[in-house]
Amino acid sequence: MNRPDTEQFRFRSLGKTLVIIDWANVYHWKDSLGWEVDPKRLFDYLLSYQEIGIKYFYCSEGALKKLPADFRQVGFNIQSKEGKFVPVSLEKSYFKKIIKELFDVLDNIKTTNSEIATKLYELREKIESRLADRAPDFDTDGNVQGEYLPYSLEDAKIHGSTYELIEEMDTELKKLNDNIVDLQKHLSQPVMRLKCDFDVEIARDVFNLSNDFEHLILFSGDGDFAALADDLISKGKRVTVVFGGEHLGKEYKVRKGLFLCTVNNLRSEISRQNNIPEDFSSGRDSFIVAKDKQKSQ
Repeated sequence: MNRPDTEQFRFRSLGKTLVIIDWANVYHWKDSLGWEVDPKRLFDYLLSYQEIGIKYFYCSEGALKKLPADFRQVGFNIQSKEGKFVPVSLEKSYFKKIIKELFDVLDNIKTTNSEIATKLYELREKIESRLADRAPDFDTDGNVQGEYLPYSLEDAKIHGSTYELIEEMDTELKKLNDNIVDLQKHLSQPVMRLKCDFDVEIARDVFNLSNDFEHLILFSGDGDFAALADDLISKGKRVTVVFGGEHLGKEYKVRKGLFLCTVNNLRSEISRQNNIPEDFSSGRDSFIVAKDKQKSQ
């Protein structure tokens, strides 16, 4: 069973066009899309438009190394740089409220653990005292001839095993409290975040090339570029923003000259291919099995 032919998606009314691909943004679309953009297939698709000239591809050196070895020869104008690690304090960022709530919960757990540990200690002392009890053993004349345990051996075993269990629980509670303290300490320290934004470089290149294109196709849903899009439109240019899933900044407002395009429109042309057969369908296997049975009869 063959899949029905689908009409290829085409951008319209392009004019002389510049393409900007913010790969850091595009790459993470796969997390919500369920499929991944293949940069090589994307280039081939863009190449099918005579109106599209320079195709800029922005990515970090680290991301570039993860792409195929021959990617530099594909044809994109690649702009790359090394990323840098910047400290981010969770207590001073927009995570501050969440971190405070987490600390409150952890503090409550520590307090509860300490209270439980205190009660276990009290219970342990009672058991120790009970196990140490001895009663005088009298002979027939009423004279003390020794001592005996005022409880059965079976009770002694139960008390002994309970004592060992309390010891284990007390040790585990102390470990848990120590781990909580370590966790709070680490959460209070800044974490290093890899940062490699190309906002400035993209804005610079678009500005420098503004006389060489009529239409900008921007592969990035980053709302930071909304101001750039507005500026271009005010100068009589058209802007198409290609975004993935819910990765579209709220800064983009509907206006004349701005076109918002979900990347799902291009999926059949630019998605990373796998080994799924062309005639794959929900009833494909049963169809093939039935066909094989007919041949065998």
